[in-house]
Amino acid sequence: MKKWYLIKTKPRQEKKAKKNLENQSYEVFSPIVQLNNKFVFLFPGYLFIQLNDKKQDFSPIKSTKGVLYFVRFGLNFAKVPSSVIEFIKANQLVTANKLKKLNQFKSGDKVQISDGPFENYMGIFKCYRSDERVILLMNILGRQQSLCMKKESVIPL
Repeated sequence: MKKWYLIKTKPRQEKKAKKNLENQSYEVFSPIVQLNNKFVFLFPGYLFIQLNDKKQDFSPIKSTKGVLYFVRFGLNFAKVPSSVIEFIKANQLVTANKLKKLNQFKSGDKVQISDGPFENYMGIFKCYRSDERVILLMNILGRQQSLCMKKESVIPL
């Protein structure tokens, strides 16, 4: 029975490892999206490989150019459920769109707040936070203040 496994690649050698594994007739999956005219791996440093653990020899994989090692949990290779791979494949486009929107603002961009108590106020974009929020710099009461808000409440000028 075929199962998906996780492979760690050498730094910035995902493409080389994938090509070399595919040349050896292995089925390899690595989600890639295009951002700013550049292709980016969604899981940098990792590849998913489908192997039949009863019939296929794992040893050539370890010596493939670009491959560092199989990811393990203790003595067992890390297996990835097929449902997870299917979910990643099905949502690859959605993830790409989210990443494109994430880079919508750059530090120093002028923005306008579209809702809430500061609706229609102008600010300067400072940075993103990991919890789907942004930090803005605004001139409040004669001083520059940092303000945290939902990124959906901010539009570019």
